[in-house]
Amino acid sequence: MKKFSAFIVFAIFVLGLVPNVQASCGSANCSLIRGTQSGLTNKGRFRLDTSFRYILMKDKKQGDDDHTGEVLVPKIDFENGEIEPEHHRELKTINKLMQLDASYGITDKLTLSVAVPFFNDRHHEHDDGVTPADPAGEFTNQDGTTGFGDVTVIGKYEFFRNTKHQFIAGVGLKFATGEFETRNAEGDINEPTLMPGTGSYDPIISGLYNFALIPNALSFFTSVSHRFTTENTLEYEFGDSTFVDGGAVYRVNDKVSLSAQINSRISGRDTFKDMPVPSRGATFVNFTPGVTLAANDDLSFYSHVQLPIYQRVNEVNLVPNYGLMLGVSYGF
Repeated sequence: MKKFSAFIVFAIFVLGLVPNVQASCGSANCSLIRGTQSGLTNKGRFRLDTSFRYILMKDKKQGDDDHTGEVLVPKIDFENGEIEPEHHRELKTINKLMQLDASYGITDKLTLSVAVPFFNDRHHEHDDGVTPADPAGEFTNQDGTTGFGDVTVIGKYEFFRNTKHQFIAGVGLKFATGEFETRNAEGDINEPTLMPGTGSYDPIISGLYNFALIPNALSFFTSVSHRFTTENTLEYEFGDSTFVDGGAVYRVNDKVSLSAQINSRISGRDTFKDMPVPSRGATFVNFTPGVTLAANDDLSFYSHVQLPIYQRVNEVNLVPNYGLMLGVSYGF
């Protein structure tokens, strides 16, 4: 009972902390897989997981072709309610994210989790104000953002388990806790995809299936989740996102586990005042090898590298070159 009360206090504290936290990167950091947070936590136990994610984006993409010479994307003029097409030339975005995940086992079948992206930093470079009269525009690297992100709360329930099969379903909500009205160097509301948060409350559903081919040694999994986006107070709405993942985990010994995964994300086109926004929405498929090192039964460290297999964007945009994730997980 003391642990449960402590978890409630912790969750309230975390939710109350978040005051303010996509470059054309947009959803890229969301597509990085997570470490140990996807499953269940035993009844009466906590699991805290802290991860660092780094994503470099400077490849220029047109549709699903290999590359294009330049990426001209629109500006959302919130003040005048307009979309200015081909307003600036994207050059590079570096995304850094640190996230805390806290889970508590309410029962052996039901786990409550809170995800808090407490540090969200986007370094962004582009040529601003590109026009026919000034095709070069003006270079700037001052329009990135830093801050807290959108907190997500999700409940996961195990509907079935035997020695080889397990099915878990989840339902949750992403809260509008991150700042979504930060200003750029010119004093205008910044690009929506650069903001620490989206400004919207988005329901989430998910399902996870595990198959233990060799119990305690080799297992396979597949998971699907979908985020239903809503419009924020600026009348901007990010496209819905669907995640489809699959892979295998091999336990080498009591200390080392290896994993190989295929992770995909399909994002719909954004809208502003019900108008479709050019160069928004994409499909990413990545290969993600990883390793987990267990210091003991409660403490483990993990790392993953995410490598692109297939990338498709609407019109043109920057896409990730690679992603890196490092994390530590502790249960008690």
